Amino acid sequence: MSDSVFIPREHYMSRIRDSRDSDFIKILTGIRRCGKSTLMKMFIDELRDSGVPDDRICSIDLDDEGTGIETFRELIDAVESKLKGFDGSYIFLDEVQNIPEWERAVSTFYVRKADVYITGSNSDILSSELSTKLSGRCLEIRVQPLAFSEYVIFRESDDRTRLLKDYIRYGGFPAVSLAMDRMPAQVVDILDGIYNTVFNKDVIGRHEIRGNAMINHLCRYLMKNIGDRTSVRGAANYMTGKGMRTQPPTIDEYIGFLEEALLFSRARRLDSKAKEYLRTADKFFVADLGIRHCRVPFHPDDLDGIIENVVYNELVYRFGDVAVCSVGQYEVDFVADPMGAPSYYQVAVSIADSAARDRELRPLKAIGDNYPKTVITYDSFLMADIDGIRIVSLMDWLTES
Repeated sequence: MSDSVFIPREHYMSRIRDSRDSDFIKILTGIRRCGKSTLMKMFIDELRDSGVPDDRICSIDLDDEGTGIETFRELIDAVESKLKGFDGSYIFLDEVQNIPEWERAVSTFYVRKADVYITGSNSDILSSELSTKLSGRCLEIRVQPLAFSEYVIFRESDDRTRLLKDYIRYGGFPAVSLAMDRMPAQVVDILDGIYNTVFNKDVIGRHEIRGNAMINHLCRYLMKNIGDRTSVRGAANYMTGKGMRTQPPTIDEYIGFLEEALLFSRARRLDSKAKEYLRTADKFFVADLGIRHCRVPFHPDDLDGIIENVVYNELVYRFGDVAVCSVGQYEVDFVADPMGAPSYYQVAVSIADSAARDRELRPLKAIGDNYPKTVITYDSFLMADIDGIRIVSLMDWLTES
């Protein structure tokens, strides 16, 4: 057993545990500092506790330049030197995308019957040569910053009202969550450090962008407009208005870079009847509200979009696949698992006002199926059900089993 003490995240650990010794390469994807490396360390501890000897476990952090590993061949040699044979061994490679042609090393380990686990902080890791060579042999486990149900475990307080406000303001990166009670004065610096690392390494450095003013402004623009429909042309016009001459194709490419770095997720619009995605403006949501509020000052007028962001990330955590739902002339904020057993969600700060209540309920009533429909409000509401549509506060919804 290692000397480190970890706080369990069973939502992910159960998936890793269940995939042990399966015929898949396990790929943990997620923005930097969301906890991927810690999950692997926790699983390594479990392997050792179950009796797996150290000469059957190899773990390498490829973000550490001290390893001296620069090529896929050096990676193969380094792993081979640590193990007593590949067959039946467990290999863990952290931030594997740092090694050119890393896919060739992973493929070698896989065909030699090792159980392979890798992490990556870039979404295109799954569209690499690895997925082409080993089609159907990759299992993605998407890791996010803490869900609120995990966040309350990390914090040293039972005041959930205060915790929810902290969560909305400072986000759910594990390091930030632990620092909130132990060294709160350092929280903003930690968030700044996380953002700068992701932006400089996974956006600017990875794509060799010369001069980062435009993409930096674009990032702030997307953060400011979370929850709003965002078109490439509209973003390009915004940049032009700021005195930066550009074209929509450049903005489209830059948005792709920000998505690849997992700073943002795109919620596409789905036609509720045709079950087809529409070629219209999408919504973008930030991976963690803490880094958003380090770049864009927290303002009460943004609360609608901020609450939508919390709900979107939670739905991704619970269901994986989430879209915006177009219902004729109306729009439902979110549909989860749209191609399976869908559930529909409207998000509002308050529905105490009758006009606001009607505005949120009308799109849900227009849906022609009997799947669950919910309105999530930041403020509590007296009734728990209106015409078969569930009404629930954000706090209650985030903390329910």
